[in-house]
Amino acid sequence: MITIPDMANVADLQRDYRGLVNGLKKSGKPVVILSNGNPDVVVMDVATYNSYTQNLKELQEMYLLDMAKEGMEEYKKGDTKTLKKDQKLLDLLD
Repeated sequence: MITIPDMANVADLQRDYRGLVNGLKKSGKPVVILSNGNPDVVVMDVATYNSYTQNLKELQEMYLLDMAKEGMEEYKKGDTKTLKKDQKLLDLLD
């Protein structure tokens, strides 16, 4: 599902900072701040930020664990390569 982000321009932020902050705290959704009609920054409350960073951390950990598991399975199958003395890991990709 695609959601359209909440947006405000810099003038809205300057004119009604407290109202904007209260709204994003209530909704829990980030607000994109536009400058001259272009996205400039994203503002979110601390709880939302912490949730996003925790979710990202968990996704990164799951990805690394999956890659480690895949590597161990390849190692057990003997599907590995040995680097020569002056060879770099990226050389194996050629």
